[in-house]
Amino acid sequence: MRIISIKAVKDGMVLAESLKNSHGGLLLEKGTPLTEAFAARLAQRGISTVCVEGEPEPGEEIASAVQIAEIQTIPLEKLFEGKIVNKSMQIIYEALIRIRDRDANG
Repeated sequence: MRIISIKAVKDGMVLAESLKNSHGGLLLEKGTPLTEAFAARLAQRGISTVCVEGEPEPGEEIASAVQIAEIQTIPLEKLFEGKIVNKSMQIIYEALIRIRDRDANG
């Protein structure tokens, strides 16, 4: 499994994780074969990376550590905005907030 730029998607690549919109709605299920045309539409919707099956191919543009680190700097409130769609997500969100606050207070 690898995270790649949406621009690096090639026809036939397979999603390794389900893809959801900013409101938690399912866009594509895990195991869905991708096409370059559909990837272009996803990019227009603001999706910049996807998780696909397999090992990196030579010359493939892989999401950089910088891109992944940027996700880690997003405030939890913004990261979870519109994505708390069930009790499980609520529990995860609250646990992360508690951990963040505990770490911030030493």
